[in-house]
Parts: sequence; structure tokens; C-alpha cells
Amino acid sequence: MKKLMLALCMVSATLTACSKTSNESETATPPDNNVIANTDAASESPIATGDNTENALDWAGEYKGILPCHDCKGIETELELKLDKSYELSQEFLGKPANTENKVKGSFKFLPDQPGMIQLDAQGDNRIYFVGENFIELRGDKGEKLEMPELNFQLTKKLD
Repeated sequence: MKKLMLALCMVSATLTACSKTSNESETATPPDNNVIANTDAASESPIATGDNTENALDWAGEYKGILPCHDCKGIETELELKLDKSYELSQEFLGKPANTENKVKGSFKFLPDQPGMIQLDAQGDNRIYFVGENFIELRGDKGEKLEMPELNFQLTKKLD
């Protein structure tokens, strides 16, 4: 009987010890995985992988519209943004004498400190535009929205 009790105690102790070990290893595994995952994430280079205007929107294309003009009926504007970050800008001042068309070519850049904004080069008078989904909007010299609700500063993208 003593041998039987001793055997049962040993089996019970062995099973209990095995249960605790497997529970502890199950509990310990997730933190180890998290540490590895966090270490991997921390060691990656700081490349911006999130969505931004440059990589999330289909911004390249032709934009057209009539922008406000203080001394004419409007400025018929066509702005083509190309994937190589060059542009072609054509403006015709409506209600003015003939030959009031202005055409320029140049390059533009996305403004890193103003998400969603592009700036034309000096040939385009350093104009700033906000780039939205299928439109661009002329902005002020510092990228601020032009607060004149009765006037439309948007050019609409020509969809193929």
C-alpha cells in the first residue's frame, strides 16, 4: 500500500510539474514573439511607408478650370502634372485683348512640411496647390486656403 501511495504521489507530482512547465512556456512564448517583432520594427530604416499625397493619390494628369481674376472675366487654366514632376501650365485671360495667353513649362515639388501641397518652380511663379482626389486647388503664398467662398480656386482633373 505504501508503494502504491508513493507511486501515485510521484505520478501526480510529475504530471503537475509537466503541466506548470507547459503553461509557463505557453505564457512565455507570446512576449518573446512580441520582443522579436518590436526589435525587428525598431531596426528598420525610417522610410515613410504611410500613405501620403505623393504615393496614395493618382495626382499625375491634366487639370482644367477657370480661376478668378481681379481685372478680367476669369483665367482659363490648364495644368498638366507629369510623373517626372514636370508640368505644363497654360493660362488664357478671358475678356482681355487677343494674345493674353501665357504658357510655361517647369518642375514642381511636393512640400514635405505641408502634406498634400505641391509648389511650382519660378517659371510658375512658385504657386502652391493643394492636391486632392481628382482636383487641385490654388493656395496662398504660404499654402493657406484662400478664404473667398464665392470664388472657385479648384481645377478639376480630366479623367480618361
